[in-house]
Amino acid sequence: MKVRNPLLVMETGDGKGLVVIDSIVDGTSSGGVRITEDITVDEVKALAREMSLKYSLFGLPRGGAKSGIRMSSGASAEEKRRLLRSFGGCIAPIVRAGIYYPGTDMNCSADDLKTIYKAAGVSLGRLTDTAYFTAISVDYAIRAWQGLVAAGKPLTVAVEGFGAVASHLFTRLPSDNYRITAISTIKGAAFNEKGFATERLLSLRNEFGDDMVTKIPDARKIEKKEVLTAPVDVLIPSARTWTIDEEVAPSVKARIVAPIANVPYTEEAAELLHAKGVISLPGFVTNAGGVFASSLFENGVNLANVETICATLYKAVVSDLLRKSKELGISPLKLAESVATRRTGARKDRSHDFYSRMARAGLANLPLLRKLRGGARARNIIDSLKTLSAEMSNYQEGTGAS
Repeated sequence: MKVRNPLLVMETGDGKGLVVIDSIVDGTSSGGVRITEDITVDEVKALAREMSLKYSLFGLPRGGAKSGIRMSSGASAEEKRRLLRSFGGCIAPIVRAGIYYPGTDMNCSADDLKTIYKAAGVSLGRLTDTAYFTAISVDYAIRAWQGLVAAGKPLTVAVEGFGAVASHLFTRLPSDNYRITAISTIKGAAFNEKGFATERLLSLRNEFGDDMVTKIPDARKIEKKEVLTAPVDVLIPSARTWTIDEEVAPSVKARIVAPIANVPYTEEAAELLHAKGVISLPGFVTNAGGVFASSLFENGVNLANVETICATLYKAVVSDLLRKSKELGISPLKLAESVATRRTGARKDRSHDFYSRMARAGLANLPLLRKLRGGARARNIIDSLKTLSAEMSNYQEGTGAS
């Protein structure tokens, strides 16, 4: 592995894989492994930066990173395993040192991730389905907006990219409140102004995968980019970075964009959307359940209580973000970036020092100690959500503090 920019960009010797570490907090960083045939350094840099903003905004004590593997969409299962093992072996030093922890991402499943870690010399246990928790935060972000505006029912919805998160999200969108009228996968797109039955969409997805868009009855086939400009209330981009660019933005008709995807807008597109009155929520806010809500669950908070925390504390954060951005006349994206930057350096795992002392004493694996540490970490996240809501409400532009 060669390092082109120390602690920032590293590429494997065969040019198939790359890692970008945008920031390190408490000696570590984390971010998923994206697998596409045309992944670029610039894309991975942008995604790593988004992870830094996400962790900083929600007070999680880790830095932002991301990695990518260039792999043909037609690669065989054996070829994929070979590339995953090669990548895992290349990043082994930074994984074993705890500097970077890879996660699941586009085209990288839990099994793929286990292959990478095994090649790096690390054994993974049971993995949390972060897509499930991401869907929870996207859901409550939309609800926060709906509670602040005069939005009729049902809201019309367009989803670009029907993947794991969208599948979970669809089960949370009751038909009396939401009507999905446009949807796409990598294989195409479909539109029906009367809406699709979510149960049917999920069934077709399970049976046909990405080809499901060609199997939807009573649907008009459209170009994939047309999903982004469909006449809907809510647009949910859930695909690659920068799909909403300066060419697409002027034609966006949605009232609000609530991304599943990270970095869905180019900088120019975000400015255009704000100028035309489209509310553009940051991906690092709407999809943050994949990190903070999953962390709550992993640290002992049961699903019902995670749901309650998202329905109250997280929803309040998004509501305060929307209210304050409207009050100041700046986009939610710019406001969230500013607050996240101001919070940089405030992240500290307050259980870390105590746990380190216990580890040195050989007591780190005691069940009671693990439970106590998990409880402390969960309380840290809850406290961070509470203070974040207050920081959003009290934000003053240009003061250097909120």
